[in-house]
Amino acid sequence: MTGQQRIVDYGLHDLLSSVRKITDFSNQRGPFQAAFEGQYTIEGKEITLQVALPKRFPVEKPMLFLKDPKVFGFLPHIERDGYICYAHDEGLLLDQSNPSGLVKEAFLRAENTLRNGITGRNEEDYLKEFETLWIRQENMIRVDSLFFPGDTFGKIITFFDEKSGKTIIVEKLDEETLRYLKTLYKCDVTKDFTSKISIHIPLRKGTKIKPPAYWESWTAKQLRKIVFDNISSSTKKLLHSYLKKTTFNLQGKEYIYISIPVEEGQRIFFGVLLNDFKKVEHKKSAAQKKHGKVKTCYPFPHPLKKVESSFSMTALSIKRHDKHFLLNRTLGHNRLIGKKVTLIGLGSLGSRIAFELARAGVTTMMLIDKDGLDVDNIYRHELGADSLYWKSVDNQYSIISKAEALKMKLLKQYPFLEIDYEAMDVLDLMEEEQNQIMNADLIILALGTPTVELELNKQFHHMTDSPPIIYTWLDPLGIGGHSLLTNNPNKDGCFQCLFTDPEDSSILVSNRASFAAPDQFFGKTLTGCESVFTPYGSLDALQTAILTSRLAIKTLQGEEPGNPLLSWKGEDYEMVSQGKRVSNRYELSSEQILQTKYLYKVHNCPVCGNG
Repeated sequence: MTGQQRIVDYGLHDLLSSVRKITDFSNQRGPFQAAFEGQYTIEGKEITLQVALPKRFPVEKPMLFLKDPKVFGFLPHIERDGYICYAHDEGLLLDQSNPSGLVKEAFLRAENTLRNGITGRNEEDYLKEFETLWIRQENMIRVDSLFFPGDTFGKIITFFDEKSGKTIIVEKLDEETLRYLKTLYKCDVTKDFTSKISIHIPLRKGTKIKPPAYWESWTAKQLRKIVFDNISSSTKKLLHSYLKKTTFNLQGKEYIYISIPVEEGQRIFFGVLLNDFKKVEHKKSAAQKKHGKVKTCYPFPHPLKKVESSFSMTALSIKRHDKHFLLNRTLGHNRLIGKKVTLIGLGSLGSRIAFELARAGVTTMMLIDKDGLDVDNIYRHELGADSLYWKSVDNQYSIISKAEALKMKLLKQYPFLEIDYEAMDVLDLMEEEQNQIMNADLIILALGTPTVELELNKQFHHMTDSPPIIYTWLDPLGIGGHSLLTNNPNKDGCFQCLFTDPEDSSILVSNRASFAAPDQFFGKTLTGCESVFTPYGSLDALQTAILTSRLAIKTLQGEEPGNPLLSWKGEDYEMVSQGKRVSNRYELSSEQILQTKYLYKVHNCPVCGNG
C-alpha cells in the first residue's frame, strides 16, 4: 500500500491540504508506525499540522503536533514539542474498528483545543494547569515538600544536596518530619544535606497569572510585580521586613516558594531559585575611567527589593509529600486527620484494618495485642517473614510483639502517622491503664475471642463517656465476615445481643449473626494442640477488613446514625464439602441482610436491654 493510499484510508485529505507522508519524523513520544503533515488555516492563519500514528494505533490515540510550536505563542495544552494535548488517556475508549474515524475525531478535538487557546476562551486553564506548565521550563529543579502551604507568609527550611541533586523543604524538624526524611532519603538529612532558610509567599485568592512560556523565564521585575500585586497588606508588611534584612554575596542562594489558593482548599505551589549573583555592569563615567576600576559593591540587596545585581532564576517544581495533599487522592479523607483509633487484636484481620485506616487518612492509632508474630500465620497477615526476628545490638535474635512490629511497618510506609502500642492483655490494660484504650474517637475489636469481647462489651456499655465501638470477626471456611457498631451515639444494641436468646436472657447462645450453624467445631491443627486455628483465607480477612474500615470511616465522619450489624456472605462450597451446616441467616439474600442491619437487637439483652 502506498503512502498516498494510506492518506486516503485515514481521511486526512479531507482535513488538511497538501498532505504528504513524513519519512523522517522523529519525536521522543514515539515510536510511530506512520506520520503525515499538511496545511491548515485556523483563525485566519495558515499553519503546518503534523499527524503521527503511534506504533499500536488504533489501540493508542493519534497524536497531533504544530510543526512550529511557537506559531501562536504560548497557549494552554500545547507542549514544548508542539504536541496538542486534546484528550487524557485515562478512561479513554477508542473504537479500534474505525481508524479513519479516530483520526478525524482527534483532529476535531485538537482543532477545538487550538481555537480555544488562540481566542482566549480557555485562558483560565493557564491557572488550572499552572504547575504542569511551570515545570516545562529549562533546567527545572525538582523539590520534595513536606510543607503544607497555607495562607500565611513565613520562613521554612530548604535542605539540598549537591551530589545527589536532591532538594526538600520542611516547616519544622519535629519527630514526625525527621522520621519521614529518614524513610525517604535513607540518611540523616540534617547532617548530610546543606540547609538554607527560605520563604513562602501566599498570593491572594483570585490571583490570575500565567507561567512563563517554555522558551522564556520571568525577569526580576516580572516576579516582583506578580508578588506585590497579589499579596495581602499583612503579607506585604512581613515581606518588606524580610527583604530589608536579607542580602546576598556572590555565592548566595535564595529559595522563594509561592502558593495560590484555588477551589476545594487546594493551592497551586511552585518556586524559584535565585543564585549565581554578579554585579551589574554600568557604563563608566569619564571620572571613573580616569581613576580606574569601580569597586564591586556587595552584599547585594534582595532582588525583590532592589535589583543591583544579575543572577540566575531557576524554576522549582514542587513534588508534594504533605499528608493534606496526598490524602485528597483518597476520596478526600483528610477529614480523618487528627482522628484517633484504638485497635485491639492485630491478627490477620486487625493488621489489615490498621493499614486500610492509615491509607484512608486516620493519623493516630493505639495498637494493642499481647502476642508476637508466629511464622504459622504470615500468609494471612500484613506482617511477613521480615518481622519474625529482630536482631539486637549484641547480635541476639528475639521475637517482638505484633503491636511493635506493626507500628514499625506502618511508620516505614507512612511516616506521618502517630502510633502508640501496648503488648499486654487487654483486660489487664483495662484494669491498670484504662485511658490507653478509651482515649480515642473509635475503638475496634478484632480479637476473635468472643468471651473476652463480651466482657469488654459489658465494661464499655456501663461507661458514660465511651466512644463508638466496632466488633469485627470472620466466619470459618470463607463463608462470611461481620462488623457490629455499638455506642454510636446511643447504647441501643450491643455485642451481647448476638449471644442472647430472645425468649430467655439467661441462656447464652451461639452468635446469632454467624452464617455457620451452631454446635459445630471448625478448629484445625497441623502439629498438635498449640497450633489450633480457624480455617479461613487471606481474601476473607481482607474482605472483612474492607467492610470494617468502611464502617469505621463513616462513623468517624459522623455519617452513620445508628448501630448496624453489617455482613458479607461468601460461597458455602467448603462448608458443604466438609459436611458442615450453614445457619438460617445464611439463607437470607445479601439485600435482606442489609435491610435488617438494625434488627439484631433483643429487648431482654442483659447488657443493653431489660434482661
